[in-house]
Amino acid sequence: MKIRIHNVADSESLSYHLPLLAGRIDGVKKDGEIEVWNTSYSKGKHIKWPVIEGFFKALVKLKPGENFICIKYQDEILKLKLIFEVPHFKRFIRPLYIVCAGDDGYFQGPEEEDCSMESALCRIALGAMLIQTFTAEKMMEHGFERRTFQLELSDEFEPVCHVLHSKLTVEAAHNMSGNELWTFFAKELMASDFARKEYCKWYCFMSFTKYCPSGNNIPKTHSEILKFTKGHTALGGGGLALFGTGNLHTWARTIDEVHLRFTDCRKIDRSKLMDDSAYREYHWANYATGLGASLHELGHTFDLAHTPSGIMARGFDDLHKVFTVERSKVGNDSKDAYRYYNRDTRHRTMSGSDSESSSEAPVVDSHARRYKDVCYGSPLRKLPKSSAANHSAYSSPLPLVVNVEPGFRSNNSQSMTFSLKNYDGSETHKILNSDRGCETVTEMTLGTDGRLLGKIYRRERRSSTCSTTSSTSTQSPVSGPPTPLPNSPEEPDLRFPHVQFQDDGAHWFRSSAVVLRFHKWFNAPDPADPKKAPVLLGCKIRSSCGLRLVELRGDPEGVVFQHWEFLQLVPHADFTLKLSRVKNLPEKAQSVTVLAVDNYGNIMKKKVKLDQFEK
Repeated sequence: MKIRIHNVADSESLSYHLPLLAGRIDGVKKDGEIEVWNTSYSKGKHIKWPVIEGFFKALVKLKPGENFICIKYQDEILKLKLIFEVPHFKRFIRPLYIVCAGDDGYFQGPEEEDCSMESALCRIALGAMLIQTFTAEKMMEHGFERRTFQLELSDEFEPVCHVLHSKLTVEAAHNMSGNELWTFFAKELMASDFARKEYCKWYCFMSFTKYCPSGNNIPKTHSEILKFTKGHTALGGGGLALFGTGNLHTWARTIDEVHLRFTDCRKIDRSKLMDDSAYREYHWANYATGLGASLHELGHTFDLAHTPSGIMARGFDDLHKVFTVERSKVGNDSKDAYRYYNRDTRHRTMSGSDSESSSEAPVVDSHARRYKDVCYGSPLRKLPKSSAANHSAYSSPLPLVVNVEPGFRSNNSQSMTFSLKNYDGSETHKILNSDRGCETVTEMTLGTDGRLLGKIYRRERRSSTCSTTSSTSTQSPVSGPPTPLPNSPEEPDLRFPHVQFQDDGAHWFRSSAVVLRFHKWFNAPDPADPKKAPVLLGCKIRSSCGLRLVELRGDPEGVVFQHWEFLQLVPHADFTLKLSRVKNLPEKAQSVTVLAVDNYGNIMKKKVKLDQFEK
């Protein structure tokens, strides 16, 4: 009998607090438990983790420097040294909890849960560490080492979650749409006195999310649930990822709760609590979907688009699989027939379908696990029987609308561009220039073919009510419009050679991983960086620093359908856009969005007509 760790090597150096230890007990096929502790961490404690059919997954907290980890199974002890090297990146992620004016900061949850502001800060900080760990593990799958983003740390090198006491009242917040909330808080954060705003991306949660079903009318579909939920959204873009807290009560507060929460088979009481779980209804599913969706929206702040599979599709619903051990398959004909066990009842449930669920739950074809759906919210819709067999049936997402309010302006001279997608597929671009209290707004509307349909120019005087607004940085939250949750297509097999995805949809799509590999938030600043994005000249993309990725996204939906990566030691200095190279072009497409990333993470993103491509 011997304890083996499969994914982390002895004396390995890591750049984050919470490594995942995945391994097995040789010669053991039964259940049991291991005990894990860090002898070098004064605040650490012995935590027990389950062994399922001989396999285990565990988390352990590290301190900066050398850490000596002990893993005990019965009388056997494995000792492991891990080195935590704080990378001291200039750019970082700042977790934040938003509390309305005059509110106490409590979030909604069951009576037995601690829903205080202090509890929320613990849950969010731990959640941020978990998605940091997830990213490191999944970048490793792509051969990019354990590369991940950095969280803001205290003077004691502990991840922190701040509180923003907003000027917005709860009543006003409950009467605002998701886009309005995102825009309001983006502006408020820009005007705040938080330090190093130009180097952070905001990972924010709204304390005031409130689910209020009417009488005995218990919602059956996700769209109905949203109708009874106030102060909720899931939007990310620019420098801000914003979420509601409708399922925050299902999140772990401490490391020793992680496995218990990810296997908590209590059902959500929809007469009292919001259920955002991909129709799986359980507490563990709300945790997986909520935490995974927060990572998805944070991904949009890293310039990632929706993808055919993975976290930037609806693969984030599978996030729990990264941190738990799945039992052997129940049968060979169902991809998702894995068992989960509650710590008290040992209640058996299924992932994706449920043998004991009520008649309200939708019936999902096991070969079409993810139907397309409205971006904002649930990954599955309750489809009529006539369309249940049609894997391409879907509801189109609502267009993204951003309201540019004249009352918000920077004190300093600046220019900001807002891109708006209209219902008919056209786009409206608003260019705002502000200088010494005067502002001009240029509004242009482009057709689906890129033709100019209309142009409006107006000059306005800045409102005196915004005289306290701070200047806008290049990384301001409103530097781009937010993007909601994606459509949910059936995930095709788009895996790449030498890349093995261990946890179904819980992975980074290949092009997303390449973007992150070179992204400025994933690397230390390089003094050789010219800070100039690649340029498009005719049909040629050029960069003196060398190109690392060219990605094609459909327009206007923005889903990635093809990419080229250049990972050789000396990358190409230019790339020619040729129609003969393009595959999987969306039907009737007349233009695409082209993203190019250079060796230093400088990014170019442009809408390009197909007739500009070389034949």
